[in-house]
Amino acid sequence: MKLIKVILKPEKTMDLKDLLTNLGYHGITTKHTFGYGEDKKIVKQIYRGKVYEQRTDAVKREELEFVVADYRVKSVIDSIRSVTKTDEGGDGRVYVLPIEQSIHIHTGDRHIGDSTETGFYGDI
Repeated sequence: MKLIKVILKPEKTMDLKDLLTNLGYHGITTKHTFGYGEDKKIVKQIYRGKVYEQRTDAVKREELEFVVADYRVKSVIDSIRSVTKTDEGGDGRVYVLPIEQSIHIHTGDRHIGDSTETGFYGDI
């Protein structure tokens, strides 16, 4: 099993969620976050009727995490890139991390490596 962590532009979040749902992934964790990198952004604020511009390194991002069977990692990443890639820089990142095991809190069911494949991990 692998944990896929995707950090992307907020406007691409629903496209990615729709894709993952269609691929059979329903156990998705999402977070609102900020990224600091090469992207720079001009923030406009109005204070007492005057517009102020401020350059910031902080860029809004979304983070999605979900678990994938080892043999599906490449195809899932290719699919993620197909719906999140734009013609601009700063599209985001995909991280792939190993998962030793998963324990369902309520039932105590254990998933070790790829030994137990279910729809939860998108095995369709």
